[in-house]
Amino acid sequence: MIKLYYPSPAPSMSIKILKRLKFVMEVEKPQNFVTIIDLVETPYVGYVMEKVPEAFTCLNSFLIPDPHRPFSEWYNDHRGLRGRIFIGYIIAKAFDSLSRQNLSYCDISGNNIFVRIDKNASVKMIDIDNIYIPGSAETSVLGTPRYIAPEVVKRLRNPDVLSDNYSLAVILFELLRVGHPYISDDITDGSPEDEEKAYSGEGDYVTDENSTHMLPASVVMTGKLEELFKKCFVEGKTDRLSRPSPRDFEFALLDASNKLIQCKACGSWHFPRKDMKTGMFEPCPWCDSPSKPKIRLNFFNQLFIGDSIEQVLDGSKDLRRLINTFILRDNDNNIIKNYYVMDIGTNSDGLIPSDNYIRFPCNEKGCFVYNYYGKDGIKVRTSDGQWHELKKNEAIQLHHLDAVLFTCGDEGKNTMSMNGDVYKYVRMAVLVEEEE
Repeated sequence: MIKLYYPSPAPSMSIKILKRLKFVMEVEKPQNFVTIIDLVETPYVGYVMEKVPEAFTCLNSFLIPDPHRPFSEWYNDHRGLRGRIFIGYIIAKAFDSLSRQNLSYCDISGNNIFVRIDKNASVKMIDIDNIYIPGSAETSVLGTPRYIAPEVVKRLRNPDVLSDNYSLAVILFELLRVGHPYISDDITDGSPEDEEKAYSGEGDYVTDENSTHMLPASVVMTGKLEELFKKCFVEGKTDRLSRPSPRDFEFALLDASNKLIQCKACGSWHFPRKDMKTGMFEPCPWCDSPSKPKIRLNFFNQLFIGDSIEQVLDGSKDLRRLINTFILRDNDNNIIKNYYVMDIGTNSDGLIPSDNYIRFPCNEKGCFVYNYYGKDGIKVRTSDGQWHELKKNEAIQLHHLDAVLFTCGDEGKNTMSMNGDVYKYVRMAVLVEEEE
């Protein structure tokens, strides 16, 4: 594909554009961004870029409902919520890599992102000439109105990494809820001027009660995602530094993907939710059929006194704190990332990457813990009280309430003081099977 700029009567403008294009061509970029193959210098200024394969479709096809299809059919196409969460994860990961180089994209929108979903999801970003180093020069691109940060709309600042964080959050919000974070029912029923003011940040962040034209947050988001979006669109409207980073969303979306189940009746992916009064799982939000997880892992911080790991589970359930949950799927390797085992996932951890740590494959023979990646310090305690240290490439079948401890050597034995006693704690996963 070739992109050409409108001819400029000023030669200096063409020189300026070519200088920026050479920078974009040479700078290291995430693989999700299309590649500039060559520059065009005469008779027009522009560049040759790789063509996005026809199997990819514009992200807008996931943001704007198809008027010729029922909404539920359209939303649940391409693996539904599971596909959307994974698309968001890949987009967030790409922009995390970009922001770490202090590069701004300026125009994050559904027009500039192309996606493909088959067995997995792939993402490609076009209009790569939008990339620049904030503060190094003026940018000719402010963004797409629906996604521009308030301070850029008001011309208080040029686009930068923090305004990109805002635009990314809007895209992710729309991908899940199919609506804008400031467009409530009142704004939808109002004038174009009301909508324009809302986009500029003069509206209030929507709630489930005042935004009935979009999907409820409780249906398509985890608590962590809700927290991040609220932080961006309430505090982050004016306090730019409080906006969640792409990395924050990367970890939250990856975590959300591991909490989904598929309805056996309609095939849609959704989060299992319990009725607070009855303790029973609520039906599928799309078809009202009974739907609940079969097997899950509950991750705890387990406190204990002394040096013997074997005493960790003996009469000390009251010293557990639930950290996370992972739903195990049938006929799946169920790869557990390192952030389930260690406290990583924020900018304060030295930007440790999200790496594979261990597997919990489930098949017709049962559920197993498999030390595929050869990690040290993994111990299994079966419900009958037997202990086993899991060696590299070894697998052990698990049953209801069996536990796996991740001691990670001495580094994993953190300490804390409580009521005058000094405790150590380790991360532990307990397998829970739901009753049929």
